Amino acid sequence: MARHVLLTILSLILLLLPNGRQPAAFGQQSDLNQSQVLKAIEEGRDGLLGLQNNDGSFQSQHADSHPAGATGLVTLALLNCGMKPGDREIDLSLDYLRSVGLPNDVYDLAILSMVYSLAGQEQDRIQRLRPIVELLSNSQIPRGEMKGTWDYKVNGQLLGGDRSNGQFAVLGLFEAARAGLQVDRRVWEDAREHWLRTQNSDGGWGYSPGRKDSCGSMTVAGISVLVMTSAMLQDDGPLDADGNPQCCTETAGDDALERGLHWLGTRFSVGSNPGLGQWLFYYLYGLERAGRLSGQRFFGEHDWYRGGARFLVRGQEGRTGFWYGNGQDGDKATSSALAMLFLSKGLAPVLINKLKFDRPGGNPNVIDRHWNRHQFDIRNLTDRITGSQGWPKLLTWQVVDMKTVREHGGLEDLAISRILYLSSDSPPDFDEQDLELLRQYINTGGLIFAVNNCNSAEFDDGMHQLVAKMYPNGETSLQRLTADHPVFRAEYLLEADTVELLGADFGCRTSIIYSPRDLGCLWTRWSFASRSGRPGALSSQIEKAMQIGVNVVAYATGREPPNKFEGQELAVDDNEIVSIRRSLTQIAEVRHTGGWDTAPKAARNLMIALNRTVGLTVSTKPAAVTPSDETLFDYSMLMMHGRERFSMSDREIDRLRAYLDRGRLLFADACCGSKPFDQSFRVFAAKLYPGVKLERIPVDDELFNGQMGHVLERVRRRVAGANGRDGNVINSEPFLEGIRVNGRWAVIYSKHDISCALERQSTVACAGYLSDDAVKIGVNIVLYSTQHAGQLPIGK
Repeated sequence: MARHVLLTILSLILLLLPNGRQPAAFGQQSDLNQSQVLKAIEEGRDGLLGLQNNDGSFQSQHADSHPAGATGLVTLALLNCGMKPGDREIDLSLDYLRSVGLPNDVYDLAILSMVYSLAGQEQDRIQRLRPIVELLSNSQIPRGEMKGTWDYKVNGQLLGGDRSNGQFAVLGLFEAARAGLQVDRRVWEDAREHWLRTQNSDGGWGYSPGRKDSCGSMTVAGISVLVMTSAMLQDDGPLDADGNPQCCTETAGDDALERGLHWLGTRFSVGSNPGLGQWLFYYLYGLERAGRLSGQRFFGEHDWYRGGARFLVRGQEGRTGFWYGNGQDGDKATSSALAMLFLSKGLAPVLINKLKFDRPGGNPNVIDRHWNRHQFDIRNLTDRITGSQGWPKLLTWQVVDMKTVREHGGLEDLAISRILYLSSDSPPDFDEQDLELLRQYINTGGLIFAVNNCNSAEFDDGMHQLVAKMYPNGETSLQRLTADHPVFRAEYLLEADTVELLGADFGCRTSIIYSPRDLGCLWTRWSFASRSGRPGALSSQIEKAMQIGVNVVAYATGREPPNKFEGQELAVDDNEIVSIRRSLTQIAEVRHTGGWDTAPKAARNLMIALNRTVGLTVSTKPAAVTPSDETLFDYSMLMMHGRERFSMSDREIDRLRAYLDRGRLLFADACCGSKPFDQSFRVFAAKLYPGVKLERIPVDDELFNGQMGHVLERVRRRVAGANGRDGNVINSEPFLEGIRVNGRWAVIYSKHDISCALERQSTVACAGYLSDDAVKIGVNIVLYSTQHAGQLPIGK
């Protein structure tokens, strides 16, 4: 009832705005959001489950000719949409697939390989994959025009074949290799040579021998095969006399891959298969794979995932949750499974953005790969992390072009990931517009991770200059991180005296981490399986470099990378939110000596969340006041946070007490659970209301039980690990303390971090609530303040 009254009051307030307009909702810049995609996936899942037979198979037009392939494809889609072994429907389908045995078809075997790579215990998985790998490897065409690809059957003449079977065979072998199976190097070499040899002059690929008419479905297949085979064919390269890799002798880049990407970028479509017209869903599944494996967010100027997701969300049949193709692509089970694979796998969080930027003084008409000296560094680091304990089962990475970001996307393109990877053997020189984008990126919780390629003195000097240009007033600088820094225990326990990392602190955390050592050189030599003949010392170097990279990623993300739409939400334009008038809700931050601006965007982000959640019109540019400020009483609520000790004069405390006695509220928290701030705040609270102690706010209080907005019976909070590994997450009741004045909470305080979490900063070192729950707590507190102080006059 109270919440209903509050929202009614708020709706009346909104009518008082100029022209009767409501504030623009946060994130309305796009007509697509994550909830819409997840809803489409859920409805598609329910539709597919309705097609399951009692024996575990799925109804499909292809069930008779491809019993394993049809049921396997639906099972693969369901596994990628959140279902898992142990779910009754998945166990039924797996039992059915095992009962069918090994099929004779390349498509079916490849799909089974992908299913078994995801499902089952390791030993069972290996046993089921081994014969599949053997059959696929032995059925690769050994000679002739189609050497290196596959025909439809594994027991045929091995002379015909096409590139559609070929891409599926490579995909099945690739997933098996990722699961730990050994695949003969010759298979990868012959497959790669085939696709290189048959690439058309326009950069695309056709379906079969002699076809020079390139099409989208085969071009995305070619892109994916080139990426997969290159991953399997990496070697250590030349080693020096001590067994160390010679890091900058390799040639960066892949001309065939770039030509394929160019073909797709200039002919891009999500509503049809370019150059062919049919097999749309087959093409879309390949499009997702090509974009994810090659690390592309854009093909040309086209955001492939958002474009495809928008098309699929709009094209889903609302009543059944199915998608329907045309002709041979018209089977609803197959089309829907392929659509769901696009939506679910393409939604994988972007762990790292790899920055493409111009070399100072470079020729814009010449391809310059200085930023990509080690082509597979970030791809391999991402693969190493994907599916590890405590991490999401599917993660991806992407290249972002600073020129494209500057001209088209802006902050949203950077904020899609919490890590921006910067590497080169040339100095990172950016203009003022770029520097401002980098500053904004850090303000939204991002971390710049820089690695010096080729031990370049120019890059090393350039990194120090970059930080100085970003923060010209000397707010921060690069300093060597010491052993007590949490990055050295974020995932693995590392020795700070043998791992040289420099960092620049900003706000709640270290926001720039720089390695003078060329870690990328070693990352690019990592592989899923151990390589025979590799010196043990080199293996140790690679493993240590990988551990350093994993620790930095864990520190920056808290093992919870943002969803693919978070950049859109963080990049809100303040000008799109209606400014409030003085008589409406305004919040000010309290200036004090203990780091009052440690989380400079926390209050702003909370205001934006309020506008999105309930339409409460609040200023997105909160003021900063001291307790002595003449305008103190103009604000309806105060926020306060910090990391250091602080103190206030008796006069300042008296002013705050008078402010609170008029029905106002002070909301405070200790950034990252800072003990010095916590101790100071308790001394301050005792002086603010002598004889009245901070008390825990009961979990059944209106703050938590849903009357104020969100039901907060349980929340997630990051705590220090008992084994030295930071960032363990627990699920518990919310813990807030407060001081009551005249029957209401006048002070609400959290000794666990909220403000840094409001900035979407997710470092493992930050002891406090996770971002989503911190937002909910903050929203409830502001709504509480509005309800209990809403009828009090504004003014002194």
